[in-house]
Amino acid sequence: MAQKHPGTFPEDERAIAGLALRHTTALGHHRAGRHETALPLLGQVLLGCRAVLGEHHPDTLTVEGNLAVVCLLAGHADEGLTALREACEARDHVFGPDDPRTLTAAECLAAAHLLLGHAGEAIRLGREVAAARRRVLGAAHPDTLASRLGVGLAYAEARAESQAIGVLTSALQDAEAAHGVHRLTIEIRAALACCHAVTGESATAAAEYERAVADATALLGADDPVTAALREEAGELGVPEPSSAE
Repeated sequence: MAQKHPGTFPEDERAIAGLALRHTTALGHHRAGRHETALPLLGQVLLGCRAVLGEHHPDTLTVEGNLAVVCLLAGHADEGLTALREACEARDHVFGPDDPRTLTAAECLAAAHLLLGHAGEAIRLGREVAAARRRVLGAAHPDTLASRLGVGLAYAEARAESQAIGVLTSALQDAEAAHGVHRLTIEIRAALACCHAVTGESATAAAEYERAVADATALLGADDPVTAALREEAGELGVPEPSSAE
């Protein structure tokens, strides 16, 4: 959250600076995995933001969204989902349905549903976000591609591999054409390879994994955790290690 707010009184600025500090502290606990410690801090910050800035101020909405996510990660599924829905509704009201902040909240809600095993709802929400980002940003924008990857993963989680393969193949084509060897291209290709493996298309899966490993090695390095994880997955299908350049 921002620490400077034009038009506020000095005492409010001091209060806002204190809220920003507590927000940063709470996020530090969250990133360290101490979600239960972060929760009450974020709750206090949210109450303070509502009192000083108002319920619909962008910083208040940011804290509200962070609190919802941490609530979910702390294992409070029902409360977290409710908070995320409310965050989405508030951002839609304040910023509009196609604003990046609204779409980010909606994508978080879709991811939460997927995490909790609600694949159908994750697919519905993910498709809405992907369509909005395609309309606003274009099919090959990184945010749009990330949303399309999320939809593909949701289909895969629902055991709808044919739909997943269709979504991921289209996304991979757009990613390659626009970005070439890129982290998102590698992630999409790896997800597609996994779907092909699940459907028994071992040769196709192996070819995609082999390309993903080669691209990850070139872009990230052979020792990067992403490269190592892909190499392990590919090895399970019998894909040979890429040869090192002399």
